[in-house]
Amino acid sequence: MSPIGGMNETKQDRGGIKRRDWLLGATLVSGSAVVPVLAQDGFEQPPEAPPAPQPAPLAIQQTKLPNGLRIVVLPRPGATRTAIRLIGDGGWLRDPAGKEGLAEVALAMLAQGAKRDGELMESADIAYAGDLLGLPLRLELTPGGAELVLEALPDQCDDAVNLMADLTQRPTLAFESLEHMRSRAQDALVLRRADALLLAPWVARRAFWGRSQPVQTSASLKRLKREDVLAFHRQYWRPERTVLLFAGDLSLETARGLADDFMADWRVPKAPPPTTTPAVALASTTPPGATTPTAQFLQLPQGQGCRLIVQTAVPRGTPPVLRALARELMHQRLASRLPWPWDSEIESLGGTFCWRMSVTLPVSAVAEQLALLREQLPMIAAEAVSPEDLAMAQALALGDWQARLAEAPDELLARAIAAGELEDCQQWPQRVRAVSAPVLQLLMSASWRDNRTQLLLIGDAGPPEPAQRAWPGLSLATMRAVIGE
Repeated sequence: MSPIGGMNETKQDRGGIKRRDWLLGATLVSGSAVVPVLAQDGFEQPPEAPPAPQPAPLAIQQTKLPNGLRIVVLPRPGATRTAIRLIGDGGWLRDPAGKEGLAEVALAMLAQGAKRDGELMESADIAYAGDLLGLPLRLELTPGGAELVLEALPDQCDDAVNLMADLTQRPTLAFESLEHMRSRAQDALVLRRADALLLAPWVARRAFWGRSQPVQTSASLKRLKREDVLAFHRQYWRPERTVLLFAGDLSLETARGLADDFMADWRVPKAPPPTTTPAVALASTTPPGATTPTAQFLQLPQGQGCRLIVQTAVPRGTPPVLRALARELMHQRLASRLPWPWDSEIESLGGTFCWRMSVTLPVSAVAEQLALLREQLPMIAAEAVSPEDLAMAQALALGDWQARLAEAPDELLARAIAAGELEDCQQWPQRVRAVSAPVLQLLMSASWRDNRTQLLLIGDAGPPEPAQRAWPGLSLATMRAVIGE
């Protein structure tokens, strides 16, 4: 479940080598050959390189159908395939209280059966139709949205949009499909409870957001009825709450024509659909993680690894580019001080941002890493941001944005749309370069204080005493306390 702003912003370890260290190494390697030549020309140091050209803003185009369906196009001249996403509002944050897991089950059921021209398409037919386009149909669930994802050659885009229309406008949502998807979800729960890597994100969210974080359980899945799925579908798969996104070699006019052909008759119901109240609406709007530091150890014997997590709150209203630069710089500093491959992400559920860093450790390294982390974390955050630090963070943020734009532009735009930050995504290079070192320093120094930091240790980390000595205040937690069962 898944990078800019309110979306999950993730960063994997790049080895912890700072840009200035790399430049110094390059000078030492090549200096004997280059410096004498420059000295003969009267230079004491190489001339500065000309500034790199700034990427142009993304030429995103948008329009709407009369029924409210929003169409977003990122033209990519020369692209051999077109990525297409149909994005609805039914993410897992919409799970009703007591029926957590409904969003996941309802999305999975779309691919289990639908009708086309009155004829039934079974799950095998739907899978075959996706395979004919070259890549299988993907269903992706995010906190705020549910997505159907396909890729197609230019002359197959009509088939892809037609299939998406069938699945969202004419799904069967049969009782047998509910039972099948419920069984699969329950099996996944069993696996998650035994695997530290699978369990860690859910534990971290529950620790930060408390009960406003919906967590599915066996009991909540058992409560799901077909009427719940039908109501959820009518409430969230509506044209005025849906975005049709294209990234490929096509024009806005062509995309609009495809939407007109297959989705223009997708009507807004005259009567309002039955509504469900999301669990998040019943919970406190102030996340406990924003003000309550905790340190918990959830033991999982034979838990297939141990996951160490630290997380803190980021102030509301922090611009996406500032969050990204702080995450890049903090990640590089942490990777250079602690010799393990750390992951870093900034996640938003309901407007409050959680900055989370995590690493998988063997049992033998847990106590040492806890002690080192406790010593280094506040020092790293308080360290002054130099012009070189800022330049490195800007280069990494721009490189990450360009890599995602080249590899999966549809995913990049989908996350920006979900967060309401499409304009920031379009203007990303310009906005990254506009951030100053003092502003970045302010956010860095305000984070990762003792009174704002949560620590979680999940998995098989051996007896608790060494970890508790390394991180005073670390308490044992139970599965029921963090997950609910």
